[in-house]
Amino acid sequence: MDVRQREQLEQDGYVLLEAVLTEAEVGRLPDRLEELWAMEGERAGEENYIEHNARRLANLVNKGDIFLPVLRHPSVLEAVRVVLGPQVRLSMMNARDALPQTTAPSRAARERGRGKVVTTSSDTIQPLHSDADHGGKPDEQGYYACTSIWMLDDFTHQNGATRLVPGTHRSNKLPKEAMADANAPHPDEVIVEGRAGDVLVFNGHCWHGGRANRTSSHRRAILTHYIRADHPQRLVQKEALAREVQERMDLWERELLGLED
Repeated sequence: MDVRQREQLEQDGYVLLEAVLTEAEVGRLPDRLEELWAMEGERAGEENYIEHNARRLANLVNKGDIFLPVLRHPSVLEAVRVVLGPQVRLSMMNARDALPQTTAPSRAARERGRGKVVTTSSDTIQPLHSDADHGGKPDEQGYYACTSIWMLDDFTHQNGATRLVPGTHRSNKLPKEAMADANAPHPDEVIVEGRAGDVLVFNGHCWHGGRANRTSSHRRAILTHYIRADHPQRLVQKEALAREVQERMDLWERELLGLED
């Protein structure tokens, strides 16, 4: 990263890295995701959770070597280490597709919901939230969560590009502590638009949320969640990855996945 990008990541809590994926990768990765969505059907994403008005997949490292360049891309990992320091681990790698023409569920639908189904109460789809566990606030050693969103379709204002509130990673507060309604627009929020192939990297403690897709097209992305190495993985890769997948990893990948811990 250049100085401007590093400063933006440190001060605002996010940076958009342009054209990280090649045109060929932007074609191949969605094709593989569509194959997995077709194979897994209604169970897709259950290793993490199932979400209203969005398709999800989880544990992608276990589902094809095509995802390894996403796991270990040097430009993205450089940004992650600006946030977390040198010792990082993959917590989980998921996919998310904000479905076309989405709206939030009605109150009746929310009351009918059962199991691991995440819903919200407004057309923002996701309330402002933090990606960090343990209360979402930095600990005595600093930040411990960082997320990257790999855009496989263009992210636009119309199709629900991620909203983010710059600087909130430094507030030491959670949205629910500062807002009466975390689904409501925040006066300082920005909508991060980007092209297919771009990657949004943000401090996991920075408030953010997905928005409703008002277009007729999909908005697909891969989400990689990284943690500082002294924190537990949300999806323990040593348990989640098949033995043959683990055996194909080189030492550097094994360390990044926590297989050597």
